[in-house]
Amino acid sequence: MSNSISLNITLDSNNEIFCKNIIQLLIKGDWNIIKDNKITFLPLGDDDMFEWTSADISINNFIKLVDEKENLNELVAVELYWKDTDIGGHLLLYNSSDFSFELNINTRYITTEIKIPDFNWYVERIIPCLNQHYHIMQYKFEFIY
Repeated sequence: MSNSISLNITLDSNNEIFCKNIIQLLIKGDWNIIKDNKITFLPLGDDDMFEWTSADISINNFIKLVDEKENLNELVAVELYWKDTDIGGHLLLYNSSDFSFELNINTRYITTEIKIPDFNWYVERIIPCLNQHYHIMQYKFEFIY
């Protein structure tokens, strides 16, 4: 049995929010979607099968794919890493204002012995990126064993 740790966020804005805006804000905030010259994402037409794909595509071409997936009401998802580290996770954008950051790649823990996630580490690196442009209605951590 595996555990699941996520930061779930709901945004509000007077302006329309697009999935690409969320991704671009995180990139500006030092999150990286490129690892080993590839971007890992859910492809067009994935139909919630979660068939993660790694491809050598540009950020611009990836953003075009994000727009297309959003127009088709598909789940937009991409793998993110903090700066040049191996710490990251999967960003799952259910729509432009409700999304989750799955803390599932080299998760930071306060203590590894009893697996207490370092929630503050993630909040300090995600929330300020979003808070500059949007009102955060809610954020909460979910931890399931």
